[in-house]
Amino acid sequence: MKKVLFVVFLILGLFLIGSFSGLHFKEINAVPGDVKMIRSSDIGDYAKAVLFEDKTHKTFGVAEIEKKFGFLYRYDGGTWGYTVEEGKPFQASGIGDDDDFLVAIKTAKDSKIEYIALGNHIEGLRPSDKYKLSLDDVRENIDEYYLKEVTDSYALFVIDEYSEDTWTIRAFDKDGNLIADELFGGDPRYIDWE
Repeated sequence: MKKVLFVVFLILGLFLIGSFSGLHFKEINAVPGDVKMIRSSDIGDYAKAVLFEDKTHKTFGVAEIEKKFGFLYRYDGGTWGYTVEEGKPFQASGIGDDDDFLVAIKTAKDSKIEYIALGNHIEGLRPSDKYKLSLDDVRENIDEYYLKEVTDSYALFVIDEYSEDTWTIRAFDKDGNLIADELFGGDPRYIDWE
């Protein structure tokens, strides 16, 4: 009888240790490394999106942090090591699965970017094409876009899916003028045609 109880407690103990390994009381503590949280956003009621900076490497990333038992957090994947390249307006980082897609964007300090839009309503647009688009156009077609105001050089999006449209990024200044983009398949660039 003692052996059976010992085996039951041993199995129960191993199950509890396995269940609690990697769990933290704060979502930022679940992100590996020496990181600072920039902002977080709920992903339904089961997870958090965490936009963070790596203090050691001076880079940024985004992570999905799973909620457990309502008050504990576990790292569920992420992407990191991103920085804005010299001469580029912004850098995007994304991670996704079948349920959601997380996009973190950091703007260059001197870019004058105030708003970021993910999406597209212009059919057949290629990275080599010149086009006109304003923040008013985005707002008139808001069903086709996700729009965020840039705060402290960052924007964080939690959206339903990865697609060509959700990886088409537009950046606007305070007056609503398009000043930069990253069309699907292209690189981030300043818009300088008129």
